[in-house]
Amino acid sequence: MTKTRQDLIQHIERAEQLYAANLYSHLSSHITTVQEHFEQLNETDYARFYRIVMLYICAFEDLNMPVMESYLEALESLNEVQASDYELLCSHYQHCQESVYKKAVVAFPYNDTLHLHYALKLKHEKRFTDAILILKYILECYPALTEVRFLLHEVQSEYLQILCDTDEAADYKAILGLASATHNLDILKGLQLDDQLDQESQSLVHIQLALWNNKSAEIAKLWKNEWKLLDLTPSTRYLLADYAKTFMRYDLVAQMLRAPKTPDFPEENFKNFEQYKAYMQGLADSGWQLAQHHYLLVGNSAYYHTGNEKIFNICVTQGLAQNPNNPLLLVLKAHYFYAKEDYNQTGAAYHEAFKNGLRLSEYLFYLLEVNNRIKNWQGILNIVEQFHKGQTPTLKTLFFQAQALVNLQQHDAALKVINEALQDFPHPMHSYAPWLYSMRMDYHKKNQNYTAFLEDLNEEIYFYKIGDNDYCQTINSGVEALLEKGDYQECYKYAIYNHEQDKLYPHLYPVLHWLCFYDFLITKPDYLEDVTTADLVETPTSFIDYRNNGFLHWILGDNKSGANALYEASKLASNTTYYLKLALECANEGYDDSQSLQLSKTIKNQFPEIRDWHLDLNYAELLKKEKHYTAAYNAYWDLIQSYLEASFFGFPKDEYNLLARALKECALGMENKSEYHKYNAMLLSKDQPNKNLLKEQQTYADQHYKDDLFLRHNLLESNSLLDIEMTEAEKDELLQIKSLITASYFV
Repeated sequence: MTKTRQDLIQHIERAEQLYAANLYSHLSSHITTVQEHFEQLNETDYARFYRIVMLYICAFEDLNMPVMESYLEALESLNEVQASDYELLCSHYQHCQESVYKKAVVAFPYNDTLHLHYALKLKHEKRFTDAILILKYILECYPALTEVRFLLHEVQSEYLQILCDTDEAADYKAILGLASATHNLDILKGLQLDDQLDQESQSLVHIQLALWNNKSAEIAKLWKNEWKLLDLTPSTRYLLADYAKTFMRYDLVAQMLRAPKTPDFPEENFKNFEQYKAYMQGLADSGWQLAQHHYLLVGNSAYYHTGNEKIFNICVTQGLAQNPNNPLLLVLKAHYFYAKEDYNQTGAAYHEAFKNGLRLSEYLFYLLEVNNRIKNWQGILNIVEQFHKGQTPTLKTLFFQAQALVNLQQHDAALKVINEALQDFPHPMHSYAPWLYSMRMDYHKKNQNYTAFLEDLNEEIYFYKIGDNDYCQTINSGVEALLEKGDYQECYKYAIYNHEQDKLYPHLYPVLHWLCFYDFLITKPDYLEDVTTADLVETPTSFIDYRNNGFLHWILGDNKSGANALYEASKLASNTTYYLKLALECANEGYDDSQSLQLSKTIKNQFPEIRDWHLDLNYAELLKKEKHYTAAYNAYWDLIQSYLEASFFGFPKDEYNLLARALKECALGMENKSEYHKYNAMLLSKDQPNKNLLKEQQTYADQHYKDDLFLRHNLLESNSLLDIEMTEAEKDELLQIKSLITASYFV
């Protein structure tokens, strides 16, 4: 069946779609169809078809390099060849002809991928000097390509080993250069004894060995006392400046570096590979990258150490004038705007750095810091998600993710991230681990899980030196947690420790004073000044204001104001019920029954889950005191039914039984005669009843049961049998009742 050109174009388009979707097995039928009717295509369609065939061969068939090269030549003849076409062949560096690389890099002199593949081929063929040249050239153009820097180190190390292992005499300068570049201490030690070394080379060897065998403080002394007086090569000075930067000794960087030389650029005029190779060598030797690196080091010194904005601006301006696309200088520029809190310019500089070679991971890290500063929590989550798609999660990304989730009130999701970070990652001393522990402590505190809180507190302080600011700050958070836990002895230990270090937060001093006032086991230190009304916050607005005022009023004896302040604090606290119970206790100590009753009702109605025996008993007692007898009677019965064990085994079974007496008193107040007699009889139901209760029952019977002769007789008879002192009237009354009963019932 004959195919039209349009039919074939559709087959090509479908083949491109299948390749993009990684559905390689369906490609061949479309390609075969086009090949069978190839004559229907126009010359303008050829390049598109050749390209999809090349992609298909690389992805699905055994590599046939001659065929691939023939398609590439066809594209070249059509003047349609693209960098990606060369990249496809050059990626197979063990099979691709060198002539292809030479054409490719001349055609696309700033394509880092093509140059990297060429360097790999040269390394594979042991042509180390050419490979090193290519890699140095790439780094001149793209100084942020870390993977190229790693490959350069690998090539230099392999070449150095070959030079050292050969029986032939090797150039000592080449060996010294390679040993310095790869930090090969063994070979550098050997070079110390080489009498071919000139003075500058000897200094370089000596300094390098000192750098790797001494502490940074010792290196700083050597610089000040010895090395700064020597005539050092620029490479040696850069070595020292890089070392100082690594240890954040930016005070030394500016001393180690002189003004950078102006780069000597080669002419960008080449037509063949030999001319291009000369251009690469000229650019690698021009000092272009060293000049940029110089500005970067001094600029960082000005930014991090001296704060000299003039020097900083000179470094950024002149460095970017050398190379406006240097991503590291663009990052330094972003740091400047970040310090100025100009976050739009900061973001723009980071974007520009990323466009010019800054690694994605570093770019995203910087964006995390910017979004954190502007509190764009959703933006942080989006950045972390993007990072985790292509990179392994890190402690830093998980920290920012957890922090964003906390600020978006997604606490349970944040806890999962925190747990992952603290369980699955190493935690060096200088890491995000203590901050993650701190976030998890906040979670536990909100959920009143104080045991877990204190476990994490002990984990966090492990990262700090005992007594330093971070250590004491964490101890301060423990003071509040232990207070709300009710462990006042331990809370006092934390608070007094920080007080003695002069690092107890000012807002925790009322807590310390209250602990000394409230817990009789704690003695107030003599050096702790007494509180006065001057310590009160006149216009409280925050939880801390109300809590502290509550404690201070309590200490000063104003329990009503103290209870009111603690009640207001409970409304703003994460542990509302703790401060409500404290308010109730403060009111109880002030004997303000009305205030105590109102607080008890609030607890009972709004927070029934925290009810316990003591709270419910206190509530019933308050109702009785306020003469709400019916409510009190019901509250006592609810108490008995809710806490059976405490009710039946917590009190003596005699006339002093608290619950029976309370129910009797409520019945009396309710004027419920049958209930009153029931509970009074319960209290009298023993061989030796209480004399006072017996007299009380007698009086009540005389008033309300005058016609009940047997009741009155039994009560008076009990008095006589128990030798309770009786009046003459009571004795006469007993005789009269006996006579009436005999006459009425026993005649």
